[in-house]
Amino acid sequence: MIFLLDIDCFFASVEMALHPDLRGKPVCVGGRRGERGIVSCPNYEARAWGVRTAMPLRTAERLLPPEAVFLRGNHRLYGEYSDRVMAILETFTPDVEQVSVDEAYMDVTGCLHLWPGPAAMASAMKERIRQECDLTVSVGIASNTLCAKIAAGLKKPDGLLIVPPGTEREFLVPLPIEAVPGVGKKTQPRLNARGIRTVGDFLDCRWGRETALGRSLAAVIEGKSTTLLHRDRVDHSISRDTTFSEDTADRSTITSTLYYLTERCCKTLRKRQQRASTVTVKVRFADFSTVQKQMTLQEPSAHEEEIFGAARVLLGRLLVPGRRCRLVGVKVSHLSTGEGEQMELDMLPPDRRETLHRRLDALQDKHGYGAIHWGITHSLRRWR
Repeated sequence: MIFLLDIDCFFASVEMALHPDLRGKPVCVGGRRGERGIVSCPNYEARAWGVRTAMPLRTAERLLPPEAVFLRGNHRLYGEYSDRVMAILETFTPDVEQVSVDEAYMDVTGCLHLWPGPAAMASAMKERIRQECDLTVSVGIASNTLCAKIAAGLKKPDGLLIVPPGTEREFLVPLPIEAVPGVGKKTQPRLNARGIRTVGDFLDCRWGRETALGRSLAAVIEGKSTTLLHRDRVDHSISRDTTFSEDTADRSTITSTLYYLTERCCKTLRKRQQRASTVTVKVRFADFSTVQKQMTLQEPSAHEEEIFGAARVLLGRLLVPGRRCRLVGVKVSHLSTGEGEQMELDMLPPDRRETLHRRLDALQDKHGYGAIHWGITHSLRRWR
């Protein structure tokens, strides 16, 4: 028995939990009015006006009424709320696989006998999260991860839907094909052009049955799907990017911003006890053309000194004098965990340098990012 728990409108819901006066108003997390960028998370009031995730902020402004609230968001805070929700789930079952900041699968097969049934167990989870975090969640329940995820999405917000074992065919076949995870805005029109509008249409089509998605759907419907949770899942990369409020050709501003983004990646690496071997820098120019380059480090690292050293070199190769930049981003990849040698700085031995970084992280976690910061990012404090 698999549960998929999805926190409803997560970023916006956290903001409304902290600021109850926002309830009932359209809220968009992602940036302030007049800024460039995209909507990270609209609440349901904003969605009623046609606003969607990843929509440009300025498009959302045109759609929403004057009382709508635009917020930049606080991802450190969202991470803390996510941790609180996941800790609650682990009191119900040890078999939890967190797949994103607001979603987790749970295999409750071994502990379901402690409850009158799956609905009672899920309802207790939902109530604890509501009481302790002031958030609502939607839960899908099925014998496999695919049906559980689809079920959770069909009953949002604050929903609960069970797909009893043996009813997978009657549940899936009538669904619109876009309800299946992985069928997005680009794939759906191509399928519609082939006359495929439902899962049943897809499976009736020989071409559909022969695809990886078709084989996966057929296995679920025939009861042959084997569901395994990957509790030790390791993300393959961590990335951060930002769109400037105005296009800029100022190298110092771009470089300082890149350092800030690198610092955020490194902080996440240290929190996860991971190290990265590859650094990638991305630049998008004012004409929306995008370029990127990557470099492999001599040794895996989780420290700004090494990672930004590579990022700065890559940035120098990408920037064109006088050409205005719209966006800059950095990604660290080929992640590893466990022991490993770190590159040494002449000024600090490795053990003291590790202590320094962890103390800086702790200060920022307790008092906020602005409490202490690297000098190179000082000029950016006006927009954080």
